[in-house]
This record gives sequence, structure tokens and C-alpha cells, in this order.
Amino acid sequence: MKGVAFALAAVIAATAAVGAPAGRVATPPIVFGYPYAARCPGAGIAETVDRWHMYACNCTSYVAWALAVNGQRTDWFVPGAMDAWNWPNVARLAHLRVDGVPAVGSVAVWPKLAKPFGHVAYVMRVERDGRFDVAEYNRPVLGSIDTWVFDLRTQVALQGVVFIHVPRRDGRRL
Repeated sequence: MKGVAFALAAVIAATAAVGAPAGRVATPPIVFGYPYAARCPGAGIAETVDRWHMYACNCTSYVAWALAVNGQRTDWFVPGAMDAWNWPNVARLAHLRVDGVPAVGSVAVWPKLAKPFGHVAYVMRVERDGRFDVAEYNRPVLGSIDTWVFDLRTQVALQGVVFIHVPRRDGRRL
């Protein structure tokens, strides 16, 4: 399993560098190492609240962790108001850019998926045609009981998704 993760990380690093501006090699985002993973149940929510005031093992907790570990702002979170469907609203209130354009390091939000909760994921790579790759936790899949796991999805279409562009804590561009 470690070999697969290492190979995948190498592929992600190589492909992320392709989209970097001339003279600058893009550093791929960190998407492995979610600290609550060992506590997550195989089928159900762990009623543990994380340091961002979200339920551990949910997509929101994973994306909050991904933002933090990649040096991006998490000070815009509002405890008790961070169901995935509400992330774009909270982001707009914090004056973050929300639009239909994916970018590495942005948060992909599907507000109408798994009503009433929605779903969020962390964007790892963007294709020239607009499709994108994400890292996510707990993706709702209709009819599946195996949704409480980490997942990497590639070639994701733009249908039904909006993106939150979260700046770095130090103000630098991603």
C-alpha cells in the first residue's frame, strides 16, 4: 500500500509541475496524513469534533485539515455553520473568491450533493479542459455503504460544483 501511495505522490508531483509558470516548479499540495483517519469507522460518523469545530471523518474536517497543512487560511470558518452546502456562503462573508473556475488548492463544493449536507473536496490538479483532480474524505455515493474513506478522484467534471479560492495564511499566492 505504501508503494502505491508513493507512486501516486510521484505522479501528482510530476503533473503539478507541468502547470507551473516558467522558472517556477509547483509544489504539489499535501493530501495524505489526515490525523483522524485511524479513528474513522468503516460505516458511520465518529462523533469526534476536530480542532476546526467540525465532525472528524467528514469531508469538511478533511478539507479543513488539508487547508491548514497546506498553509491556507482557516480563520474564516464559523463554528456551527460549516456544513458543506454552506461553505460558499461563509466564504463570501469572509470576502473569499467563490466562482466556477478550479485552481490547485481551492475547495471544490457540491452544495446539492447528499442533501441536506453537500460535499467538499480539496483540488490537487487542474486539466487544460477544466476537469480537475481532488482529494476527499467521505464522498457520498448513492447506494454505497463504503463512503467513510479517503479517496482520490481524477478527471472530475465541472457540473454542479463551485470553487472557494482560499489564500495562504502568509498572503502569498499558492
